[in-house]
Amino acid sequence: MLDRPPTCTALRRLPWYAALGAALLLGGVPAPSAAQVIVRSNLAQESTTAPGSTYTRAIVLYNEGDSSRTAEVSLRDYTFSADGTTRYDDPGALARSNAPWIDYGGSTVTLPPEQEVEVTYQVDVPAQVDGEPPTGTYWSMILVEPLNQPQGTAAQGLAVQQVRRYGIQVATHIRETGTPDLSLLSTDLQQANGGAVLSLSVENTGTRGVSPAARVELYDASGALVLTQDASRKRIYPGTSVRYRLDLAEADAGTYQALLVVQADAGRPIGRQFTVEL
Repeated sequence: MLDRPPTCTALRRLPWYAALGAALLLGGVPAPSAAQVIVRSNLAQESTTAPGSTYTRAIVLYNEGDSSRTAEVSLRDYTFSADGTTRYDDPGALARSNAPWIDYGGSTVTLPPEQEVEVTYQVDVPAQVDGEPPTGTYWSMILVEPLNQPQGTAAQGLAVQQVRRYGIQVATHIRETGTPDLSLLSTDLQQANGGAVLSLSVENTGTRGVSPAARVELYDASGALVLTQDASRKRIYPGTSVRYRLDLAEADAGTYQALLVVQADAGRPIGRQFTVEL
């Protein structure tokens, strides 16, 4: 247990597109999928540039099948919270959306069989936003959805079709401007299969996106370090929050002093010390 009451957060019912994030797999988990359109390039594309500049990037699509396929390309605003909520709003709805800056050409692309096709997009960064030079991080998401996917294998009279919808995060950082500001929203010690897990929710209330890492160290009554656990970095844009999970299963039952640190390459780190009883 922690030396203060844990914070409990209820999950909300999510819309159909909430499974997006990096790549999405919708339609359940059927038997092996038929060949289809996939994204071969990075699902998070970040660029650092100056106000008034223009840059071009590309999304690489590949048709795994033996016949032509068509994919729809669209643009949405994208935000997420530590409670699992993910939103895909109209382009330009968010204050820090770069969707109005993006030109990706046509809304559909045709892919010949077993061929790659690049979808090139151009980002025209304005010299001013609301009368001031842009600062910090602006972002949105390009969605890629295959349209004419092959039908899956029928099982017990029901044909199952697996469809992948991909989301490519497009982030624009305005040179060395803006500052991240990390805030620890909650900590929660839970018993999971195999042992205890420390969960923590972190929010970025600043103006620049970062990818912090989280670490917890456990010390026994003598002050000896008995366990160190690290969580992978997670991207946190301004106004968004994420949840980290740190596995404490390797520590024996007992009472420990825990040192928690969440740190990014920029901005102030978060440091907390508290008592944990396993």
